[in-house]
Amino acid sequence: MLAIGCHGIPVTSSSGSVHPLDQLVRIHRSSDGLESGFDEMIARLRDNQVVFVGETHIDEVTHRVELALLKGLHQSGRSVVVSLEMFGRDRQGILDDYLAGSISEDEFLAGSDPWNNYETGYRPIIEWARIAGVPVIAANVPRPVWRKVAFGGGLEALDEESRATIAEQLLPNSDRYWQRYDRTVRGHGHAPAGQSPEDRLEKVQSLWDNTMAESVVRALDEYPEALVVHINGGFHTLEGDGVAHQVRLRRSGVEAETVHIIPSLDLDRFDVEKGDRRGDWIVATRPLARGLHAGGLAVFMPRPLRYRIDAPARSSGSAPLLIWLAAVEKDAGEVLTAWREELGPEPCIVVVEPIYSGSSGPGWIDEDHRDEDVATVGFGLQRLREQLLEQRHLQADRVVLAGRGEAADLIASVAIGDPDWPRTVAHISEAPGWFGMEGLPDPPQPGQKHPGPGVRVLVAAQHEDAWQRESVARASVGAPLIVEVVTDEAADTTLNQRIRGALGL
Repeated sequence: MLAIGCHGIPVTSSSGSVHPLDQLVRIHRSSDGLESGFDEMIARLRDNQVVFVGETHIDEVTHRVELALLKGLHQSGRSVVVSLEMFGRDRQGILDDYLAGSISEDEFLAGSDPWNNYETGYRPIIEWARIAGVPVIAANVPRPVWRKVAFGGGLEALDEESRATIAEQLLPNSDRYWQRYDRTVRGHGHAPAGQSPEDRLEKVQSLWDNTMAESVVRALDEYPEALVVHINGGFHTLEGDGVAHQVRLRRSGVEAETVHIIPSLDLDRFDVEKGDRRGDWIVATRPLARGLHAGGLAVFMPRPLRYRIDAPARSSGSAPLLIWLAAVEKDAGEVLTAWREELGPEPCIVVVEPIYSGSSGPGWIDEDHRDEDVATVGFGLQRLREQLLEQRHLQADRVVLAGRGEAADLIASVAIGDPDWPRTVAHISEAPGWFGMEGLPDPPQPGQKHPGPGVRVLVAAQHEDAWQRESVARASVGAPLIVEVVTDEAADTTLNQRIRGALGL
């Protein structure tokens, strides 16, 4: 992720106030798609019995939003109870002891099995709750218990004490929930697709949702006048499903709303359509920092995506555009010259320099930070495309994104299914790899169609089957992927031919 762009104008709520976080977030009501302010959201949420908050676990501004939401609801006059995915039920006693001041923070941390990003993510919530006298519910299945279920023989392998940390009654999640789950975790060795919700009752994902939901309902019973704010990963309450669905099964007629929080690199242009299913409230945050991930933390800063350009004269008419991602070992200027010699005078040619430099190591993707790199470069390429179309005399329907090797792997992830990149050519020497493990979006709505032809991958014969399977998977969600087998000897010639064809030369 990367925070780039000017700060937007803060939204003023109906009361005329501006919340300190309004500069860092954009809030929309999904019911009408209209933008709102933080204080207005709190005023609407306070009348519920339960508020579900779906988060990205390591986004720093997300955690600020959560704390501000809790404080705002509490200050509005509601009694608040906090329910957290991040603590197992077996740690409720030690959590209560710490909130009551009976033990030190060191003792609490030693005995509560906190997540590794507790310091940056959840400590502020716990400390606020301790000072404010707000109860906190350890809502989830303990880690050792769900691991034993997953890897040690199912629920039958549990003793009575361990089984008691899981919801007493297991209720099925919806078909849509499991379809979305299958698309999200494909390639990660989880439960095979196609099982019914009833068949998946004892899967760990189901145990988490059922147990957290039961914890929320127990909190409603124990604190009948309070507003329970349950915080979990966004998937668990996305579209009012998962934990939210499970609570409604257990407590018919419960008054509840969901808040879905997502970081956005392009916050100033973040928008929501009326009827967006992700949540009742959708909060986009400006990425400033993230918690512990792959051994390190990060703050985000503006970062240039450098490129070279060779554009024909405007008098030549509108030109097709090639955006080529250079390899780390190649000089961008020399690559630009080579493409001009290959393609002739007609197209506009842009060569983008790798985000990492050096004679060895990655040029485009660091495997430990793949998601961040893909998001960062994808955002930069989108900005580049818009800039070029604005400044140059170009054919918008003849923009081609292309590359080979590591750059091609990145291109496939950036462009697949994106209607702004309808023509992409990538020479990839390996099997799908991480690309084949990426989650898939929802299928398109009726009438929606990718402008195509989509991503064309040139692959070796030994990887054809894997890429064809990937093509079928992508087609199921409306993202065309064309697989073409090439030999090593013919790869460069074929790549050049496909680029020329995509440019219309």
